Amino acid sequence: MGTITRRVRTAATQSATVIAGVVSLGFLTAPADAHHSYAMYDGSVYRVFTGVMVRVIPNAAHFEMHFVPLNEQRDALLRDEDGEPLVWVVQMESAREAFQHGITRESFPEGTVMSMGVHPRRDGRPAGDRGDSGLFRCPQGKAPEPGMHCDSVEGSTAFGEGEIPEEGPVAR
Repeated sequence: MGTITRRVRTAATQSATVIAGVVSLGFLTAPADAHHSYAMYDGSVYRVFTGVMVRVIPNAAHFEMHFVPLNEQRDALLRDEDGEPLVWVVQMESAREAFQHGITRESFPEGTVMSMGVHPRRDGRPAGDRGDSGLFRCPQGKAPEPGMHCDSVEGSTAFGEGEIPEEGPVAR
């Protein structure tokens, strides 16, 4: 019985040592980013939109804005092949950071006209990531002139830092 007990104790000690080593190794490594990969977004290019807010979702990890882009004349919503409004979903910073920049459901109610740059999804779906783009809200009841964005409208409001980027490849 003594030999079996020693073997069990030896195995238990070895297992505990391995577990302790793995746990210790975890403390020695650099902290990993808790967020998902941004590989789905094309960070090498910006698309710039002026659109009408559909809804705001203040998720803890990533604040989301859902909007329908306006056409270049700024007098109609873009529509999909079925004639339905083409809703884009843009992932932004955390809800905490968004709140610090004044970005809330209340500051972007449904129907608000806004402008921002978006790193689009690589698969062509109508979604993207804001990146470092500026975010601007047009004054209520006003839209920009054709081909322009909210940052050009007198009385517009900027949220956070950044400017509306040029559409196309990101300047490095």
